[in-house]
Amino acid sequence: YIPFLEFRQHPLLFVFLLLLIPLIHDTHFYFGHRLLHWKPLYKLVHYIHHKNINVGPWSGLSMHPIEHVIYFSGVLLYWIIPIHPLHGLLYMQYVALAPAHSHVGFDKMIVGKKLQIPNTGDYFHYLHHRYFECNYGGGAVPLDSWFGTFHDSSNESHHAMRVKRRHLHG
Repeated sequence: YIPFLEFRQHPLLFVFLLLLIPLIHDTHFYFGHRLLHWKPLYKLVHYIHHKNINVGPWSGLSMHPIEHVIYFSGVLLYWIIPIHPLHGLLYMQYVALAPAHSHVGFDKMIVGKKLQIPNTGDYFHYLHHRYFECNYGGGAVPLDSWFGTFHDSSNESHHAMRVKRRHLHG
């Protein structure tokens, strides 16, 4: 049997690991996504996902089977960390539903003339589909800022990205 974390024995650790699920996913997603933008893998598998420039909730999981394996491989971490099965189940549910949210393509919904519902989508990831070489992560962990791939749609970010492209591509 594989040992796992019991809530009764370690309630604080149980809740802490539960709260880490989005951060673990975001970190795994960033590095997996950067791997998919490596030229050989991009040409083989990831280009299919990037055919969706105008993203929608169904385009989030529109991927090559190899990309699905990479995307869902984060669950393997839970074979190393002795967690409760509930953590693994919630992680997989989060990973399966997150692409719909991150591919909606807008940040807020306006209902009528006055009501605005914020954070209904992920404009951050929409910019990735528009420019391809930025915003690889999900934003919960600032990996794009740390690795110089952040783009917030400002003129400054756009200029910095163009300079970087010129430097990389000649």
